[in-house]
Formats: sequence, C-alpha cells, structure tokens
Amino acid sequence: MGNHLVKKNSINHDSNFHKLFSSYKLINENRVGFDEREHLGHALIRDIFKGNFSSPIQDILFDSDTNILDVGCGSGFWLMEMASDYQKPNYFGIDILPIFPEFTCPKRIKFRQGNFFKSRYEDNTFDFIHMQFLVCDFTVDQWENFVFQELARILKPGGWLEICDPEFKFENDGPASNKLNSAVCKNIRSKNGDPLIVHRHRSLIESIPSFSSSTLHHEKRKFPLCSLDNKELGELGGFHTKESCRNILQGPVGKDLNIKPKEIDSYLDKMSREFILSRSYFHVHRFYVQKSWEV
Repeated sequence: MGNHLVKKNSINHDSNFHKLFSSYKLINENRVGFDEREHLGHALIRDIFKGNFSSPIQDILFDSDTNILDVGCGSGFWLMEMASDYQKPNYFGIDILPIFPEFTCPKRIKFRQGNFFKSRYEDNTFDFIHMQFLVCDFTVDQWENFVFQELARILKPGGWLEICDPEFKFENDGPASNKLNSAVCKNIRSKNGDPLIVHRHRSLIESIPSFSSSTLHHEKRKFPLCSLDNKELGELGGFHTKESCRNILQGPVGKDLNIKPKEIDSYLDKMSREFILSRSYFHVHRFYVQKSWEV
C-alpha cells in the first residue's frame, strides 16, 4: 500500500497537524515514507489496545446496512483493515489531504477529501464513528463548540463513537526530548490548540445531551518509546516517534529551536538515547460511548 494514485484538486491541504508535522509538499516528496509511518502508527495503536476498536459493536459488523465512518482517515489503513476483517458494512473515510488509495481498495470503502467542518453528512447516518490522533487538528474552540456536537449529530441513535488521542507529554524524558516537546506544545498553543485536550475529552463528551445519559468508557495505555514490557513494541514505538520528530524538526519547530537540517540526525540520535536510558513513554487514551436511543 505504499504508492497511491490520488485525485488532485484545489482544496486547502493545511491543518494544524500537517503544518506542525509535515507540509503536504513534504508528504508528496516522500509518499512511501509517509505511508510507512502512518501504517506503523496504526499497527502500534492496534497492538497497544489489542484491537482496532474497543466499542461493543460486534453485532453490527455482519450487517450490510451498517455504516462506519473514520474521521481523519489519512492513508486509510484502519478502514482497509476493518474492511478486510469485516466485509459486510459500508465504510466511509474523510481527510483534508488526498492521500488515501483511489483504485486499490474495496468498493465498499468510500473516501472523501474535504474538511470535516464542511462535510455536512446527514443526521443519524453512521452506526460507528472512529477518530484517532486528531488532537492538534482542531482548535480549543472547535473542540468545545463543534467537534463532539457534529459527531453526535451524524451518529445514529444507539450508535457508538470512539476517539483515540495522545497526550503531548513525554514521561521520563531527557533534556533533548523535553526541549522538543515543549516547543511542539508551544507551537500547538500558538495555533489556539491544546496539546493536552485529551484530558478534557470526558467532560466535553458528557456535556453533549445525546451522550450524557450513557456510560463513557475510558482506556489509558502507555505508548512505549523503548523496550518496556514488550521489546519489539517499544523499539517500534521509539522508531515511529523518532521519525515523526524528524518531520517536526523539518518544519517550524525546527526553526524555533534553531536546529539546522544537518543537525537533525544528531539531535534525534540524542533523543533516542534518552528514551532508552530514561525508559520513556507517553500516554494514549481511548474513549467510547453510545449515543442515546432517545434523541
């Protein structure tokens, strides 16, 4: 799934996330590398949580009338894997970047390039909505006043919402990783985002009337950056984070830290050594909740 044929149009490709991590131009210059990192990130989250989802939706996965949406679907790895494991539902993905496969996916997956804020899906359309690692794609105002309201609107009564987001905070960090993380958080805040908005997900979700009467489930896991409990998982987690930080340092954060392109490799090597010596990790959270039947 490395090389994709994608549609080109005039949609603005910028989002807070892609301004921070890598521009659309950089992604196009190394599409294979970007896809590989996206795939690895997907596999790591799946293995950390021991599955592609935690919501109790098994009964709807064998129904051809089931509609499943992935918001911020990226290269489509979550959707492709779900469609391979559960072949009955109809799958939909939306992302601001045209990086999903156009000709190499099952017909039951429909991708849309566009801004979620302007998607205008019909009310009560989806049985399950999945959203992952969009913590810095939205401003605080959007999280507070739009995101969960819109997700509730397009979710069917009795449907499930599942959202997975990280904390932008290395635990057991060293000087280099702390410096980079502080610069990343400063950059996110400068764009009216909140790098720790995940700590507010519970209260924001429970403030939505159609979710407030349901039990909100919460799972918190460690994303290892070195060999903690699982050697392979830790090594892959450290590698994925290192390569993500490489993209960050090639953008505005690298300029803020006055790190020149020729200095990036040495900075990342120093950070990787800190991960191992300090046994570093960060937390990821998965929330899932059912929309009330009475709306």
